[in-house]
Amino acid sequence: MIWGMMMSGWMGGLVPDGGDRYGAEIEVLVANGLQASQWGLRALAQMEPERRDRLAEALRERDVRAVLAFGLDWFTEDAGALRRGIEETIAGIEGLAGPMRTPIVTTAAGSTHRFVREPSLEEQMDRLAEGLAPIAEACHRLGCPLGIENHGDYYASDLAALCERVPHLGIFLDTGNTYLIGERPLPAAEAAAPCVVGTHFKDHYVRPNKKARPLCFEIRGAVIGEGDVGMRDVYETLARGAPDPEGLVMVLEIDPVEGMDQPEALARSLEYVRSL
Repeated sequence: MIWGMMMSGWMGGLVPDGGDRYGAEIEVLVANGLQASQWGLRALAQMEPERRDRLAEALRERDVRAVLAFGLDWFTEDAGALRRGIEETIAGIEGLAGPMRTPIVTTAAGSTHRFVREPSLEEQMDRLAEGLAPIAEACHRLGCPLGIENHGDYYASDLAALCERVPHLGIFLDTGNTYLIGERPLPAAEAAAPCVVGTHFKDHYVRPNKKARPLCFEIRGAVIGEGDVGMRDVYETLARGAPDPEGLVMVLEIDPVEGMDQPEALARSLEYVRSL
């Protein structure tokens, strides 16, 4: 497995202000024994070529990989604009996957979810299947599989069914996002496992709030292994059931933990991960 960390959220506070943020992220990863970050495709594509070349050299020298992430407006853009977006995305991946040492590419559905009435769930899946197919094919050709993330929008079983329709499409499983849509994490991992190419390996504390109006399920950040997701069972399910367990890209994502700073939350999370 390739272990990395997402540093665009709370854990980005580990990176000093000023200077080359990408290079500083690489140094934080290496200092903590991690080998992958997750960066936006568009930002890298728009970077000055000389700076991008220096970044690629730093990745090689430090033996770090960059997961490329992109988003498209699958549901509201007109067909021509979406087609151009797909073509630009493929061109960007073709140009960046090699220099960025990209093991996988990730995306998400974006602006909708399975409970929206219009478009229907069936129509949503049809649009995603049509739009993702050429990108998944390009990623397969380049050796960096495409995974669609469960981003508080679809059940893992919805995405597994989508993978059956789209050759070479995989799932980038966010272990904590399962709760956002009312799924239990372990059954979700079991449903997704045959398609999983990587994860946001994330834990949460959860509790129902029956006094809130509207009713809600409260979700808070947790040190990995200390929350309510059941990380060991999820890990073992993926290690056993993923198509390429050795190639899984496990990106740690740690949301703000009450009463704790980032260094402590990361240290405790890494201690747990190394016990798996």
